[in-house]
Amino acid sequence: MAGLVLGALGMRLVAPLAGPDDHPPAKAEAADAGPGLHVDDKVQQQAGVQIAPLVARHAAVMQDGFARGLDPAPLGTIASDITAATAAHDGSSRELARLTALVAADAGASRRDLDAARAQEGQDRAKLTQACQRVGLEFGPALGKLGCAAVARLAAEATAGRMAVLRIDFPDGAVPAGSSVTIDLGKAEATVRVLGPAVAGDTQLQSAGVLALLEGPEAALAGVGRVLSAHRAGGGARDGMIVPRSAIVRADGALQVWRATGPENFERVPIDGATPVVDGWFVARGGALKPGDRLVVAGAGTLLGLERSAGGGGGGD
Repeated sequence: MAGLVLGALGMRLVAPLAGPDDHPPAKAEAADAGPGLHVDDKVQQQAGVQIAPLVARHAAVMQDGFARGLDPAPLGTIASDITAATAAHDGSSRELARLTALVAADAGASRRDLDAARAQEGQDRAKLTQACQRVGLEFGPALGKLGCAAVARLAAEATAGRMAVLRIDFPDGAVPAGSSVTIDLGKAEATVRVLGPAVAGDTQLQSAGVLALLEGPEAALAGVGRVLSAHRAGGGARDGMIVPRSAIVRADGALQVWRATGPENFERVPIDGATPVVDGWFVARGGALKPGDRLVVAGAGTLLGLERSAGGGGGGD
């Protein structure tokens, strides 16, 4: 990476030193600063550059899987069937109660009418039960456990884009109910809780999937059929550091950060093998970064732009 100096009034490549009398001492000192990006303190303030040290952390070993948004249209059909079946059962239940009271009071209702009403109520109850069971049969018992009354709400939330039904698969087997899984939505991340097993295994992964509900504004990012990265904590832990997302820049086809090597000196450092976690990216010990390194946590993208404008660094993605 070529050595660059960015003055308070703009950016410029440092000219070679012609002699001790040709340049003031400040410029000579900047030219001798070595490779990297050199940014005056005033420019840093104007760019909103903020620096923070890396702190050692322990992070659980993450296991990677896949999540896929399921088509919520069947929920609308099931909700409609449940509504119709509920209305029919309510009507036949009232009729059965009325005829039962008339027969008991010998007030003109026949036993045949009562038997017919009892049979109708039984049929309507069976249809309602069947409608409620469709949730578990078509999506999985995990969703069925939410209850018949929850279907209409889920369908309404899915229609409004505030809820998505996710099927999650991990190669090492089904995830226990209640487990926390992080979903990478591209522009954002979301954490969901596993409800339980899905209705069938995945024919490609040969894995037993689980279901989870993604609720809130992030649900609109899931999409039907879109394959998303999923991550969950596995056994054990690793030593390393958490790099904030605001420190990450994409350059030369890799994730990189700006490390301060002096008050006005910076260098770009790749973070190979970084894995996403809830509060940033986890970088294991033994790489280019170490605890105590001072990283640019605000204004990293501006530094990359300054470097590219000066023509001395690799292009960003």
